[in-house]
Parts: sequence; C-alpha cells; structure tokens
Amino acid sequence: MLEELEARRAEVIKKAEEYKKRRTELNAEASKWADLRDELNSRIKEAVAKAKEYKKQREEYEKLIEAKKEKRGELNRKASRYYSMVEKLRKRNDLESIRTFERLRRRIEELEMRQQVEVLSKDKEKKLVAKITELRKEFAAMQKEFEKDLKLKELLKEAQRYKREADKYHEEVLNYVKLSHECHDKMVEWFREADRIREKADEAHRLYLEAQEAADEAHRLFVRCLRDIRDFNHVISGLRRKIREDWSFKERMEARKRAKSIYERFREGEKLSTEDLLMLQKSEMLLE
Repeated sequence: MLEELEARRAEVIKKAEEYKKRRTELNAEASKWADLRDELNSRIKEAVAKAKEYKKQREEYEKLIEAKKEKRGELNRKASRYYSMVEKLRKRNDLESIRTFERLRRRIEELEMRQQVEVLSKDKEKKLVAKITELRKEFAAMQKEFEKDLKLKELLKEAQRYKREADKYHEEVLNYVKLSHECHDKMVEWFREADRIREKADEAHRLYLEAQEAADEAHRLFVRCLRDIRDFNHVISGLRRKIREDWSFKERMEARKRAKSIYERFREGEKLSTEDLLMLQKSEMLLE
C-alpha cells in the first residue's frame, strides 16, 4: 500500500511540474499580448491626436472662409450697386450691357491664365493667342465706348475696383476651402488609421484574455496538485510512522522473550555468556 501511495504521489508531483511549466509559458504569452496591446493603444492615441489636430485646423480654416465670404459678399454688393448705376446710365446712352463687358473681361483673364499654366502644342497655343487678341480688341472697343461718358467711366471704375477686391477675397476663399478639404481628408485618414489599429489592439486584448484565463486554470490545477501532494505526504508519513512503531513493538517483544529465557536459565544456575548478561542488562526483566 505504501509503495502504491508513493507511486501515486510521484504522478501528482509530475503533473504539478507540468502545470507549473504550462502556467509560466501562458503567463509569458499573456504578457506578450498585453505589451502588444499597450503599444497599439499608444498608437491609437497618437493617431486620434493627429486627427484632432487636423480637425482643429480645419475648423480654423472654416472660420476664415466665413470671414472672407462675408467680406467678399460686402464688396460684391458694393460693386453691384455701381454696376446697377452704370446699367441705368448705359440704357440712357444705349451702350452695350455692362454685364456682357464684365463677362468678356473674365473670359480674357481665364484664357490668359490657361496660356500661363497649361502645356499646349504650338498649334493650340497659336489659336489661343489669336482668341485672346480678338477678345482684347472687343473689350477695348467696349471700354472706349464706356469712357466717352465721364460719369459712366467713374462709376465703372469704382465698380471694377470693388469687383477686383471681391475677386481677391474669392481667391482666398478658394484657397482656404482647398486647405480645409485637405485637413478634412487627413483627419478622416487618421481616424480610419486609429480604427484599423484599434481592431488589432482588440484582437491582441482577446488573445491576452485567453492566455491569462488558461494561465489561471493551470495555476488552479497546480495548486490543487500541491494540496494533493500535502495530503499524500501526510498519509505516507503516518503510515511510515505506524510501520516503524509496529516494528519497534515487535522487536521489543522478541527481546523480552529472549531476556526471559536467559533469566530462567540464570535462575536455574546455568552459566551465562557475556552476550547473555548484556541482553539481561538491557531488558526490562532486571527491573522486575
């Protein structure tokens, strides 16, 4: 029975070592996933912070856009009032419509800008230059008609001045709108990047929880094995003590029998050996 208990205890000890090793491995794995999760969470914070920076910058551009639009509108209204006066005066003088005049001016500016920024073949550039020259002649003729009337000339001059200022604000509006859109795109890009990283962080956290739960289970089984080992040690120690006690009792009984036999021989006057005398000395018979 003792050998069987010791064999079973050895098996439990082996299992305990296995659970301990497994717990260590799982804790290391959980730590690895936790470190990755924390790193990814840090990257999420950085991405969100950058997105918020672009959001803030975009909001500032939006404020500038509104301010520039308001100023542009104010100048356009002033230009419109002068154009309206020019139009009334033109009707009295039967001159060409000022709106046509302004559309012609804008068309010339558009074609000139195209000539500056676009890469054209020689043939296309030649045609473009010819068109600009033609429109300039038409524009000059109309302007010459307007300038014959000094009052009309002054009104037109003021209208054009306000219009030019309004156009400058319009260009600024377009520039800030472009910058605002760029900030918006970058803001969305960084928020999407944060979402992509968050998916990875969530997966790392899931794997961390799985490893941690498995490590906790291995620890629970390890502790249970330790309790079983203590129980085996207690039972085995008790059994060994009982065996030793039983063996000691048996030896004492055998010694007592031998001592009693020697004593009987001594009483009958038989000569005893030194060994016999030592046995009697040690035995309890001499105390009776």
